[in-house]
Amino acid sequence: MKKVAFIFLLLTVAFTSACSRQSAKVEVHIAGAKGAAVQLRKTMMGSTVVLDSARLGASERFSFRIGEVTPASFYQLAVDTMANVSLLVHPGDRIKLSAQAPDVLTTCRVEGSKDMALLLQLQQNMAQGNTALNSLLREANSDDPQRLAEVRKGVARIFLQQKRYNTTFIVMHPSSPASIAAFYQKLGQELPLFGSPDDRFLLRMLTDSLRVRYPKLSYVNNMLIKLDELDAAARLASLQELMSQATEIDKPEVKLSDARGKEHQLSALKGKVVLLDFWLSTSPLCLMDNRELIPLYQKYHAKGFEVFQVSLDDDVEQWKSAVEEHALPWISVSCPASTGCVAAREYRVENIPANFLIDRQGKIAGKDLFGDELAKKVKELMGR
Repeated sequence: MKKVAFIFLLLTVAFTSACSRQSAKVEVHIAGAKGAAVQLRKTMMGSTVVLDSARLGASERFSFRIGEVTPASFYQLAVDTMANVSLLVHPGDRIKLSAQAPDVLTTCRVEGSKDMALLLQLQQNMAQGNTALNSLLREANSDDPQRLAEVRKGVARIFLQQKRYNTTFIVMHPSSPASIAAFYQKLGQELPLFGSPDDRFLLRMLTDSLRVRYPKLSYVNNMLIKLDELDAAARLASLQELMSQATEIDKPEVKLSDARGKEHQLSALKGKVVLLDFWLSTSPLCLMDNRELIPLYQKYHAKGFEVFQVSLDDDVEQWKSAVEEHALPWISVSCPASTGCVAAREYRVENIPANFLIDRQGKIAGKDLFGDELAKKVKELMGR
């Protein structure tokens, strides 16, 4: 009987030890946040699920225990309305986070995990970039063309600085799952840092490195799919470059309705210089583009320049209100993204804003041209 009890005890200890190795613990201390609500969240099947929650007491400390953690799992720590901090957790981790309210993300420090420390460094750098971006975008309501041009250059400068930082981060830490976040980060929640065909070389290096350390990591499979997409986009770009030497490119037709239900066709505008523009009425960058576009439209419209603007807004009433509020003078049609907008898919639109400049012969003469660059190209095409 004693022997059976001893074996049972050994099995219990072994099971408990195994479970402990698969679990993780996150200790949180946020000074100056007494009474604040904290939540541990995880994104599952496209929705965010709250795994645990608490309210900080007088000690301003709390700990979360996560059971059955898989390698390189991402979570989110939410602190009232002050901040969301992404967490990178491995089985067996004992992570300690400390911060000062209300600037939780900026003041956050981490102990116990090298990968989590790298992810925090990445988030804090992006927070600095977003602060600078938001400061610039507050001036995007200006009607001064010169100021708008300065804002655009400032946004481009911040974007390039952030992309350069994340590229260096990935090259320095190719086998850290934190580099997955570095590749998929967006500036201002709208501008993906990576996603062009040229980025496939960096992505290939990252996936190759991660597969060595984490051969079964699900994120790597998704990244390999993305890599295939970028390879295909690169092949398409090469083909389009060859086709550009032809007399005309067979562009996909766009046939959509405006706010009054009237149908418009892109092909009906052949013989004009046309800017096919994809936008969102809720995007500050798109609204800034419209302000710059209006004087350009007024200058050349009578000479044969047209704008065919496609809204990807899911909230159609919001789009209609924006068209009316900003008195947009050109063709404005709707193609909600949630419906799987065929036009956006056929033109391979991945980022917003996006545009295609089409010459009088129907050839695509430029892509994603904005500000001075767009004005210069329109002037050139109108002079032909």
